[in-house]
Amino acid sequence: MRNLSTRVFVVSLTLLVIGALTTSSSTSAQDFDKYRKILVSPTVNTPDYFQGFGGFCGWPKVTRLQNGDVFVTFTAGYWHASWPTPLDMHPDLEAQYRRTHAWMFDWDAPDGPHLMWIRSSDNGKTWTRPTTFPVVRGAEGIVDVIQLRDGTMFAGGDIELHRGYRHKWPTDPVEFAKMADGRLPQTAVVYRSEDNGETWEALPELNGPFLLRTCLQDFVESPEGAVLALCGGIPYPTGEDWPCGARLPNVMALLRSEDKGETWTTHSIFGTDEVMDERTIAYLPDGSIGAVQRPMGSWIQSYDNGLTWSQPRNLTPGTHMLKSDLVVTPGGTVVLVFCGGTGGHGQVMYSRDNGQTWIKPAPDRGFQFNPIAYYPDACVLDDGSIFTVGDHQGRGIGPNKYGPFGGEVVAMRFRIKSAEEGEGIELLPIGGPPIK
Repeated sequence: MRNLSTRVFVVSLTLLVIGALTTSSSTSAQDFDKYRKILVSPTVNTPDYFQGFGGFCGWPKVTRLQNGDVFVTFTAGYWHASWPTPLDMHPDLEAQYRRTHAWMFDWDAPDGPHLMWIRSSDNGKTWTRPTTFPVVRGAEGIVDVIQLRDGTMFAGGDIELHRGYRHKWPTDPVEFAKMADGRLPQTAVVYRSEDNGETWEALPELNGPFLLRTCLQDFVESPEGAVLALCGGIPYPTGEDWPCGARLPNVMALLRSEDKGETWTTHSIFGTDEVMDERTIAYLPDGSIGAVQRPMGSWIQSYDNGLTWSQPRNLTPGTHMLKSDLVVTPGGTVVLVFCGGTGGHGQVMYSRDNGQTWIKPAPDRGFQFNPIAYYPDACVLDDGSIFTVGDHQGRGIGPNKYGPFGGEVVAMRFRIKSAEEGEGIELLPIGGPPIK
């Protein structure tokens, strides 16, 4: 009898807990919808039509300017990756895409996507119309936008003209030369602005110490005022017949410019046996540089301005972490927004001790702030709250009047709770009153 009563009590308690969690989840979902704001989409603040636009608006990045403006960049195109047409693919990949995305081979986008920006002067409540960066054929998206202490702004991203060759390079020198002609090296685009982002110029394309491809991933300003560009790269070919096989080399480089992006030197080259992709970096309050990488969520740290790095430490053990962004609040809290793994999209964890320990609800996930925010990016507002943007594509954002595949840029604002409040985050209205 006692055992039966105990079982009944345990089952009842479990049901109460599940009910509470369900109610909490439902309330949270309502909160997400309540506080989320769409910045651009096929129906909201839509870019002016250009040849090849199909209603996709995504891959946003955000920074807060010295004049208080919130500045957002995004990609306007026709698909998840809006490559220039006619598509230049290896025959094997072309056969695959003709089976799954046949419509793209009839799409007319001679320059690929257009990279665009919008700004808000009231902390995100209202936004300007989308404006186009200088068009660089094949520039796939802005991976970071930054304003230096002297007011100079930089934005940049990858140029993707020849999709699907990186695993297929032949070992025969003549065949390699034929395939590489006009396709290599693949470079990155860097833009510069001297007027708070109102006008931009495209600087010489970035290559760095890589033979095949340079993947620009993040910018950061050094204590001396130089701009550092973090790049991943492919220094040698890969493919079935090469010694390395199809596995991409795990090489990263910090490039340094002391003349506002006119010329670049290699500051450091580093790597590990782990796959390193889509890394984000930031200077931390103690003067070190912290960095996080996809796909293992590995944290590394440098105490000599990026010349040498610590051994990687996984922040989300047992699960993958996709693209992330690091920001630091005025109080010295290191904030990491990211997506992927157990917790899904739009997660955040934070550190109060320069990345030594991280505050999160579970070992393999962060606090969720926007479950539809793929590839989230963040900036810190005047009041210390976090303003985030993310990419929403797929579910519910499909065919539209411009094309068969849509996407939208969504935003959310939250604050980090204090230890006395019990840690965690609180969602805040965009454009609402500052926190005290």
